[in-house]
Amino acid sequence: MRSLIEAVAHHASDRGNHPAIIEENGCAVTYRELLERAMFIANAIETPTPRSIIAISLPSGPDLWAAVVGVSIAGHVPALLPYPLPATIATKATNELPQVKLINDAWIRHVRTEPHHANGTSRVDPARAAGLILLSSGTTGASRFILRSPEAVDQIGATLLEEELCVPTDLVGSFLPMSHAYGFEHALLAPILSGATVRALGAFSVETATKALANGIRSLPIVPIMARALAESGCTAPALRSAVVAGTSLSAETRSMFETQFGRSLVDLYGASELGTIWLDRGQGGRPVRGVEVAIKHPELHEIANHSASTSTSHEGEILVRSACMYDASFDAFGSMIPAPASGWFQTGDLGRRQPSGGYQVTGRIKLVFDVSGLKVNPLEVEHAAETHPKVKRALVYPLRASAELFRVGLAIEVQGTRAHVSDQASATAPTLSELRSHLESLVPQHALPRSLIVTDNLPKTPSGKLLRDQPPTTDHSVAQEASEVRDPAANSSIPPVLRRPKGLERQADREQYTKKLFDETAKGYDHSSGAAFLRSGRWYRRRMLMKAGLREGSSHLDVGSGTGLCAALGQTIVGPRGRVVALDPSTGMLEVAKRRGVREIVEGRAEKLPFPNATFDVVSMSYMLRHIEDLSCAFSEARRVLKPGGRIVIFEVTRPESFVPRVAFDVAMWWVVPGVGVVASGRPSTFPMMRYWAETIEAAARPARIVEALDRSGFVGTRHLLELGVFSCYRGTAPIS
Repeated sequence: MRSLIEAVAHHASDRGNHPAIIEENGCAVTYRELLERAMFIANAIETPTPRSIIAISLPSGPDLWAAVVGVSIAGHVPALLPYPLPATIATKATNELPQVKLINDAWIRHVRTEPHHANGTSRVDPARAAGLILLSSGTTGASRFILRSPEAVDQIGATLLEEELCVPTDLVGSFLPMSHAYGFEHALLAPILSGATVRALGAFSVETATKALANGIRSLPIVPIMARALAESGCTAPALRSAVVAGTSLSAETRSMFETQFGRSLVDLYGASELGTIWLDRGQGGRPVRGVEVAIKHPELHEIANHSASTSTSHEGEILVRSACMYDASFDAFGSMIPAPASGWFQTGDLGRRQPSGGYQVTGRIKLVFDVSGLKVNPLEVEHAAETHPKVKRALVYPLRASAELFRVGLAIEVQGTRAHVSDQASATAPTLSELRSHLESLVPQHALPRSLIVTDNLPKTPSGKLLRDQPPTTDHSVAQEASEVRDPAANSSIPPVLRRPKGLERQADREQYTKKLFDETAKGYDHSSGAAFLRSGRWYRRRMLMKAGLREGSSHLDVGSGTGLCAALGQTIVGPRGRVVALDPSTGMLEVAKRRGVREIVEGRAEKLPFPNATFDVVSMSYMLRHIEDLSCAFSEARRVLKPGGRIVIFEVTRPESFVPRVAFDVAMWWVVPGVGVVASGRPSTFPMMRYWAETIEAAARPARIVEALDRSGFVGTRHLLELGVFSCYRGTAPIS
């Protein structure tokens, strides 16, 4: 940490105008500005206790960098927490880190806008650095906070520079969460030490990575599934100098594909939060970095002290590591510090062997934790969170293999009550996968949310009641149908977008005829009426969400239910002349307006049967149209079919509030105010029944959890629901890469 402070001060003085980090929106923060922000934060920290623990939960970007450096300059210990901060980890930090204080978005906003008492930090003194705390995934138990000394952090950084994983001329492209050990080391520590520039790229998409590589990315730390997606995309990387993967096993096939595509050796890094980098594999086996010793513990040897007897290449055993960068201590559940192993040897929980060439290879894992896209999932933590659901008696989390390099989270549960109770009491019925995901969203990180659900009377256990994790859970006959539907995305039962249809429009043919006539007649005044109703907020909101979904210059975009082409036209301004945008709608009247608006490609059609080949588009959008389709599962499955691997769906909707008072106000507005404003704004009386139809279908619309469930069942991953201003919903999902 001392070298980190020294590097920021040096760069601010020697090359102050050089960009340190570039945000997703393209704004750059120079090294001089980074130091100024860090000093500001150092002075804003109000704590009388020296070497206090200051937890940091911020988005990957300049504020996170400044907070880490500023806390260190102030002589305190930064503790990196995920962003957004799950409730379980917030509670864990409060319980386990003594007198911890938190720096988050709200704290940053407060100190920037409100006067605060400066603590007198006026100069940069590297000697004040007090170390770093990271959240480790754990090996065979719960995750834990681990303390690294300033010297250990300095040594880890020096190793990364010594191995030339980052050099001063690099433009580093980062999709990594910088609160994670891998992200901290490769997207913060090494770049600052070398004086490189980091471009924060947000959530991974092939389109974002392709554009970044074309625009000069020289260093790229990623995980294996990203490497494979890029290799399969056929993109080019003219400036790429170094590419590193970590977090999960790298297959020989992916290495070969990547190196063939880009002409660069892929560096497979093996490390741990407790140790930093252990070895680097450039294709000839893992070679321990300076200051690191590796041994393979023979299965028949039980004492770590006997590691020296375990040097042959004929067996597989647990990987033991002794490192100069070993963590100092961990924190237990009561906030007490537990020193690192006295023997100096750390048991990784991974299986491996030494190759005849002298390099090392990871062959499996004996530990409980597994990887999801390079991020760790600790089953114990997800199970404990699931068991807080009132209907869950016991939970078992296990890895689901989606491809050679991708695991997802599987969940099996026993429900509360006996079999007799299940049939007699509604409260004892099994929760759906969607209900459990909603319950877990605020408790566990997004990547740890389950993707499948098995409901059973009895999870596999030992006679003493311990869960058997090596036996796959099976469904009970009484709930096998429900569990099967949840587990198999292809088994999409029909999910209607509304709970009831308007009177007289119960038949699909009647609805189609009515809505086509309604929208054809109101097409010319539709934009004025809907725009006035929502205070002209639609354009900027949709543009922002489209870009968050990964729409970029040169992308392909399908706008389903495009209407007058507002969203399609916004998409065209983003993708530019090299991109493709298609506006699809069943109303010819609406499409005529879209054409006059300047949308280059219009197609008459419906969401349930898209007239496009598989894997055609990068982004599919749907704007305020779900209530007009017949089956969410069918429409979403079609959207997934026409999306390229890794492509995104983004859905805009209006959601009726849950609380009584806001709901009444919303209903009055939608039934009377909005139709009246729409008529005045459009100058067309026909707008009134159209807006009334809109209000009636919004009132009867499926709730957000049901829409997310339909996305899950249709095979999307990373699904989420975002709510703004209490009524504007945005749903997102990603087409699987493999």
